[in-house]
Amino acid sequence: MADASTPTRCYWLREEDGIEILIPMCIGAAIGGPAECTCNVPESRIETTERGRAEAERQVLRLMDERDRRLEAQAVTWRENKRLRQWIAELGTLLAEKASC
Repeated sequence: MADASTPTRCYWLREEDGIEILIPMCIGAAIGGPAECTCNVPESRIETTERGRAEAERQVLRLMDERDRRLEAQAVTWRENKRLRQWIAELGTLLAEKASC
């Protein structure tokens, strides 16, 4: 596992005057100790974007599962309709045979 001084992700730090600074992960902790850790900075644009991406991924997976479920239901309906059409055709043939007798 990487230590606190090893940047593996970056974060945006917003100063009080509105200036944003891109900083590597936990560089503050590497310089000033654990109290200065920059991980999970509330104003981090990357954190916010990553949360949005994770939520979008969950939504896509949920929609894919829903699509698969609906496609399976559609296939069941199509098979049932095919079976009913065949049954109707057979009944029509039997009715035609009885009518010709």
